[in-house]
Amino acid sequence: MTPPDNKNRRSATVPSSRLSRMASLTGLAGRVAGNLVTEGSKQWIRGQRPALSELLLSRRNLEQVADRLARMRGAAMKLGQLISMDSGVLLPPELAQVLERLREDAVIMPAAQLVTVLEQNWGSNWDQRLAQFSFEPIAAASIGQVHRGRTREGRDLAIKIQYPGVRRSIDSDIDNVVSLLRLSGLLPRDLDIDPLVAEAKHQLKLETDYQHEQKQLLAYDLALQDGFRHYQALALPGVDTQNSTEQILCMDYLAGTGLKSVAAQQPTLKDHIPTLLLELFFCELFQLRCVQTDPNPANYQYSLERNQLILLDFGAVRHFTADFVHHYHGAICAATDRNAPQLVEALEALGFFSQQHDAANRQVVLDIFMEATEPLRTSGGYDFGRSDLARRIHEQGMAISSDPEAWHTPPADVLFLHRKMGGLFMLAAQLGARVDVQRIFSHYRELP
Repeated sequence: MTPPDNKNRRSATVPSSRLSRMASLTGLAGRVAGNLVTEGSKQWIRGQRPALSELLLSRRNLEQVADRLARMRGAAMKLGQLISMDSGVLLPPELAQVLERLREDAVIMPAAQLVTVLEQNWGSNWDQRLAQFSFEPIAAASIGQVHRGRTREGRDLAIKIQYPGVRRSIDSDIDNVVSLLRLSGLLPRDLDIDPLVAEAKHQLKLETDYQHEQKQLLAYDLALQDGFRHYQALALPGVDTQNSTEQILCMDYLAGTGLKSVAAQQPTLKDHIPTLLLELFFCELFQLRCVQTDPNPANYQYSLERNQLILLDFGAVRHFTADFVHHYHGAICAATDRNAPQLVEALEALGFFSQQHDAANRQVVLDIFMEATEPLRTSGGYDFGRSDLARRIHEQGMAISSDPEAWHTPPADVLFLHRKMGGLFMLAAQLGARVDVQRIFSHYRELP
């Protein structure tokens, strides 16, 4: 299997050692500072007196930060994705905007580096394991990229291959990125994101263990078989355990189409797919207490041939305690009913308010929760395509972002849930879906 020249995809060697990854960020800090001096000098010559914050948040600086994190992949890129998932409530909008790019922006490994990873995991005769292997990836993300392959027994595989150096650099990568963002002024110095940083490290260590993801996939599938009433409408890949390692995950290749494309081909699916995804989410949280928390649309495809929604990524499956689910269920019900006292009680039980920021942000948080449950209060189909709910929530959230005294980090469990919920909302909006969310939620209104 000779690696081809890859001229049509953007590729760059992934820095694999801690030193090279630190140097990558150090170089970026230098560029940010250089851009600041250059742009500041230009404006001074023109008689302008720019604010330091304006220079730091210049388009050039923001684009270079996003580009470098994308090239590093791994923890550096994933932290940007995690920080950005609060939809503007946690971060200034300029930084949230640039980090948003990292959800879809990734570059691939050069073929030579890819072969090195294969040899480290499968040995020098790795190519003897398979009858066919495609060097052109079919997907690339923050932790790894996916290739097609076929075993000698004829099993068609999707082979997820982890970028080198990602796992052993998690702690240092995240610490270095946080330091860079703080020193550059792109992240407010007084914003306490330590709980989120600790959670990001923990989550990434799980996601970079493909043996763990393999177990998650198998357990998640069994849980859905037992607990999801529309299981037959889903398709999950099986796992080739013999060829999977900690850095390579071999799953059945399931042919499907992207959700936007398939909805365009069959307009009835624009309502059906979000309806199925929202029902799946409520089942995950309130019945199974385990949620696939990554809402990236690339994690879903649809098979027109089998009329099934294909679920693809299980590294971000997150388990929640019975107490957390009980209190969050109470918060959702109270917000839907606009019962402020019960909502306060539920959010306090979740640890949502800190004593320091209680007075500053409590009412805004309550208002956002109640606003966000609008689809659950709407009789009949909620029109996601015409809804301005996301804009209204963002404007309310800016009341926190614009007040440094009110900045805080919500509990990690809540943040991961809101990431998933926000992603599902945006997907339904992009498809222009009408979904009877109230009817779906009524099935889960009473916990078992």
